[in-house]
Amino acid sequence: MNKKISLGIAIGVMALIAAATFIITYNYSMKVFNETVKNVSEKEEVYTRLSELDKYVRANYVGDIDEQALMDSIMEGYVEGLGDRYAVYYDAEEYAELLRKDAGIKVGLGITWEKEESGYIKITSVTEGSGADTAGLVAGDIITAVNNTDVIAYENGYDEAASLLSCEEGTKVKLHIKRVNDEGLSEFFSVELTSEKTEIISVTGRLIDNVGYVKITTFNEKTANQLKSTLTSLIEDGAESLIFDLRGNLGGLIDSLGESLDCILGDCDVVTAQFIDHEEVVVKTTEAEKISMPMAVLVNSTTASCSELFAFALRDEANAQVVGTTTYGKGVMQYTHKLTGGAAVRVTVATLQTEQSGDYNGVGLKPQFEVSLPSDVDLSLLSDEEQLTQDTQLIKAIEVVQTIQ
Repeated sequence: MNKKISLGIAIGVMALIAAATFIITYNYSMKVFNETVKNVSEKEEVYTRLSELDKYVRANYVGDIDEQALMDSIMEGYVEGLGDRYAVYYDAEEYAELLRKDAGIKVGLGITWEKEESGYIKITSVTEGSGADTAGLVAGDIITAVNNTDVIAYENGYDEAASLLSCEEGTKVKLHIKRVNDEGLSEFFSVELTSEKTEIISVTGRLIDNVGYVKITTFNEKTANQLKSTLTSLIEDGAESLIFDLRGNLGGLIDSLGESLDCILGDCDVVTAQFIDHEEVVVKTTEAEKISMPMAVLVNSTTASCSELFAFALRDEANAQVVGTTTYGKGVMQYTHKLTGGAAVRVTVATLQTEQSGDYNGVGLKPQFEVSLPSDVDLSLLSDEEQLTQDTQLIKAIEVVQTIQ
């Protein structure tokens, strides 16, 4: 049975609905407005306090102000105040160097170094094909003097002497070298090197019997091509299994990670990122076929970020066996944004999850075969032959892949 509603009642109902809609809309709008006002007020307070400090200093400070250095310090302080352990502010010069590094290009003398116990400079690696390599320098050599001045004799000692090794393309630097030979005797000689632009070799490989050993030190724009070339050569030379060494690899570009995995794995989603407002797959491989042979991955506590994801992917998608110690556990992703004036800021923008293993931030990847290195073993100083007798993790990895065969 149909009931008729009078025009007056209908108008009344419509009025109530309109009033309710207005109240809901008004309350929501006021909430947004209040939050906006609060945000603006907080920002205004920050700028007011900074302006107050700046006015006082400029009116009373007796020294000279380096405006660029002041701006860089303000920016650095802001980023540090975020509490993001991975956030970085890069000034224009630092950002330019970062871009070269990400591109797989470096300008320098062809060496890396660290402070030696006595305060001198110890060479930790020599770039293959560089001027330093041609001059015969090797890891373990000690730089005692730079440009004819003893390292310790510089006003700021090691720091000042080492800064001279990071120089512009074309700069000539004279190094005085101390080397301890196999008999334990010290040899002394000098070389003159010229700073030059070279490709960063991030992938190297060699055959150990029928095992292909691949060392990956970082993930930059050159890494994928270097990895593909290395794997092709090893397989053509008779490799029947593969070991990927990611120890000491702190990560790099996530795009490079995807391209590197693409020449090993079949079609699969590897890594998903949860951003502030959405979720997306950030690493996906596309190759129709994957390498089908026994694999192992070497990791340790300095295996971080992209290198951890590389290890996860090979374990989850290619049944690779992981050997070593638990990885760092960096399951977050950063973006680098260019700022006005050539500077840039890097800040954490997403958390990462592997498709099969989920969230690993702060946890890392625990190997199936936990093996520690002897405390007196320095991997950077071991020759290929010494590795096979002293590198307990590599020895175990070889045993593992040969058992799978």
